[in-house]
Amino acid sequence: MSQFTSPMTILMVEDNALQRRQIEAQLQPLGHRLVAAANGQEALDRMKESVPDLVIMDAVMPSMDGFKACEMIKADPLTAGVPIIVLTALSRDAKDRSYSAGADDFLRKPANTLLFQVRVQTHLRIRALSLRAGTLAPARPKVLIVSASSLVRSQVQNHYGKGQATFLEAQGEGQARAQILAHRPDVLVLDTELMEGSAQTLAMAIHQSDDLKDMPILLLHSPGELETWSRFQEPLADALEKPLVAPETRRRVALLTKLAHLQKLVQA
Repeated sequence: MSQFTSPMTILMVEDNALQRRQIEAQLQPLGHRLVAAANGQEALDRMKESVPDLVIMDAVMPSMDGFKACEMIKADPLTAGVPIIVLTALSRDAKDRSYSAGADDFLRKPANTLLFQVRVQTHLRIRALSLRAGTLAPARPKVLIVSASSLVRSQVQNHYGKGQATFLEAQGEGQARAQILAHRPDVLVLDTELMEGSAQTLAMAIHQSDDLKDMPILLLHSPGELETWSRFQEPLADALEKPLVAPETRRRVALLTKLAHLQKLVQA
């Protein structure tokens, strides 16, 4: 994906000083400007002075919790377009409440650093492109699914909706390269389990290609496997743990098809 022309601004909304320092440590390597607010009301006050490019929102805070703050940010036309990632230790219905309040994404504390970084980068890229792009109805996206598992390949299609995209399939690295050359997919859904070849090799080859480096990659991985990808942050646009769950698969693929569409608009 294209590099940022300049650092963007991330507003961290977190009442716990230790948690703020941990978030800063995870995001500092990305090179963006980090500002902080201690609760939802303080975040709203800061956003009246200067609109950030992304908000990292805790859920449980004094004065105003994260859910209410999300609702108010999205209700204001001046800030409605700012993406919000809710980052919380709450379990139970926290994810549903976050999305109902208008959040664009959700991560549970403590967040895996690689996953946190790629989600932040993807939302910032979408934000930057949205501010530059014109308007054009999105074309039917082409999504290439590369996995040794026929179940995974069918799940991605069924979860996202077979009528929502043109789906291509490959079982290994060689087939994937042939499909990419023949069809130039918009999004690559890459399972770590391949029939032959290496998912990491394929991801790096795409990232190092001038013609393909903007193709968003969604990595499907097994529990605990993401740590082995720590040096592959840049090629990835998102990651999703298996076994796949329909709402989250749909949300992740939709995010990357949106990114791919915006990239085409800006490059046109």
